[in-house]
Amino acid sequence: MKRQSELPVFAQGFARVRSALQASLAPTSRCKHPGALLDTLQPWRDSYLRTDGPSLMGSRTLADLGYVDSPLAVSTPQQLTALAQVSGLFSEQGILQLRRACYQLEAGSSTSDWIISNRTRGVTESSTLIREMMNSRAFLLAVSRIAGVPLVPHPFPRARSQVNYFYPPQAHHDKAQIGMWHTDGTSFVLNILLSESDEYDGGEFVYFDGTAEQFDVEELDQRVRSCSVKSSGDAVYIYGSRVFHGVRPLTRGRRMSLVLSFHCPYSQEDVNKFWHLASDDGVLRTIRPWFRLQHDLVRPAHEQYQRLGIEPITFADLDPLSVAP
Repeated sequence: MKRQSELPVFAQGFARVRSALQASLAPTSRCKHPGALLDTLQPWRDSYLRTDGPSLMGSRTLADLGYVDSPLAVSTPQQLTALAQVSGLFSEQGILQLRRACYQLEAGSSTSDWIISNRTRGVTESSTLIREMMNSRAFLLAVSRIAGVPLVPHPFPRARSQVNYFYPPQAHHDKAQIGMWHTDGTSFVLNILLSESDEYDGGEFVYFDGTAEQFDVEELDQRVRSCSVKSSGDAVYIYGSRVFHGVRPLTRGRRMSLVLSFHCPYSQEDVNKFWHLASDDGVLRTIRPWFRLQHDLVRPAHEQYQRLGIEPITFADLDPLSVAP
């Protein structure tokens, strides 16, 4: 079995700039998945959420991971969830509709040079179901309660939603399709598994049990934890910008996940950097929405909710969730 330290780390610093320039020049390679179609205009229904709410397992706060100072002025490390395994968020019909939508979206996916085999970016622009789900107050409230702060969809459209499709590496030495250790460009991230456990082998979600400053790829063996999400519809919530994480390579089959990113509208703080976003989408495709993002981040919270047409979610709405032992 591959040692933890042999999982590569995604580019940082100047290497991130180089990745952005390469992304700008590289042609887009489309995945041709048999039988897959684009959006079928399936609407979202709040009945796709479980009425009894989700349960959390293995929930850790940023304070539990060793953070003393909060990255968010409106909350404390004790209040901010660093990582949690989420089950029971969606009804069976909701899981079925999400699986169907993400299967269809693979027709518009592109090959990836890092972390995953294929991915479809900005899916709220392509899928009626996922766009309406992220604009649903009931869904946002459920995720906000998990996170510990009120949330809205992340203002940067292409960073807001992504479907990842994992396949086994094409060669044993092929690191391009290995789940690299990395932190995310967004902080509030929900990673929803949409494959059943018998559809693939490998693909374990792992994270570093410590602060980002303590992360050392050569000394991971005692500080790596795994999340045992197995069933379609289960999810991992993660404070993505402060928790190093990755996905082990697949050895068989296909693993599909929907990754959603959010923002706390009561804070103007956002960890996204231009070169991080550009490394995904290229420089020219990032410039205009980057300036739009800076404008959106300073909008008052009530205005951000008003744009979605929903009643604002406040800190008072964040009732405690039942946490499984």
